[in-house]
Amino acid sequence: MRQGWCIGLRLPVQLRANNQNGYAFKPEQRGSEGLPIIRIQDLTGNAYDLGYYNGDYPKKVELNDGDVLISWSASLGVYLWNHGKALLNQHIFKVVFDKVEIDKFYFMYAVEYNLDKMSLKTHGATMKHITKKDFDNVVIPYPDLDYQKEVAYRLTSLKGIIEKYQKQLDLLDELVKARFVEMFGDLRINDKGWKYYKLDELTELITDGEHATPKRTTQGIYLLSARNVLNHQLSLEDVDFIDCDEFDRISRRIIPKEGDVLISCSGSIGRCCIVPKNIKFQMVRSIALLRFKSNINPVFAEYMITSDYLQNQINKSKTASSQANLFQGKIKSLKGVVPPLELQNQFASFVQEIDKSRLRELLAIKQIKLLLNDSWLLLY
Repeated sequence: MRQGWCIGLRLPVQLRANNQNGYAFKPEQRGSEGLPIIRIQDLTGNAYDLGYYNGDYPKKVELNDGDVLISWSASLGVYLWNHGKALLNQHIFKVVFDKVEIDKFYFMYAVEYNLDKMSLKTHGATMKHITKKDFDNVVIPYPDLDYQKEVAYRLTSLKGIIEKYQKQLDLLDELVKARFVEMFGDLRINDKGWKYYKLDELTELITDGEHATPKRTTQGIYLLSARNVLNHQLSLEDVDFIDCDEFDRISRRIIPKEGDVLISCSGSIGRCCIVPKNIKFQMVRSIALLRFKSNINPVFAEYMITSDYLQNQINKSKTASSQANLFQGKIKSLKGVVPPLELQNQFASFVQEIDKSRLRELLAIKQIKLLLNDSWLLLY
């Protein structure tokens, strides 16, 4: 096996790979004709509109099928482009190999593994960002080509298994959504005839987290931000910590309780989950906390907020700025419905049964990811 190989520009000539950054297209350059401008959200699937550019451009920002792309700001990831000719926006590298004997898929897996480790350097940041210096200094194993292909095949097989489990999770999510519509109707057309109320009328409390920058530690009590709020799941995989003194200071204003509903208010706004049992944490201002009145089951509220009807209201608050934000005033004005509590409770019981199946799928995915990680550790 050969020695390690740097991802960045500081490579021996025979092993060089150039990371070419995209172009900073201005809003007024985005039109409806020409080549599509590919932003990070277009790679992650979070885009709501696709801009086009019709004019001259540097050849280095042109994308073609088979190009390897690495996003290094906001959302860290590596992608294989296969959607035809396009143009690359800023904050994304296009990797150009220069006489490198390396399997493209092996390279992508190596970058993906290291991006996960590099993301630890972004704790506490509102928007994740990796400096070019950090990126250029990353070293990956560089075995011979046949072994690269063997590793890539093994990892592709494991990721294929993860995708199958993920499809099962998606089917469970669709089942819950279908049950919600069956019981409460399509809230966009209100075919059940419910009366609409502002969320401010349905809650005892709507607030956000700490505004002042908390003093973080390497261990202690969880300090959550928007990245920890996923739909129907509180993620603790990438989390900050504070000590007891800082926790007590922040908690003078609000202490999150089991059954409170959390909403992400920065970046990917509108994700929603319930505070589970037996977790002690505080949060920063990129999370909003909603404490509903007794006639609202928190599980019903969670799925109402993630319904198309509420999400459409939330998305209307987005602006042309690069960082979307959801403010308390907007949350209070969002409109929801109040079906009979007995019906809400029946729905919550159904979700509880589905969550048992979801947990089994998530545990299986976790085990496969451990195998993926172990595969890389064998190479170092």
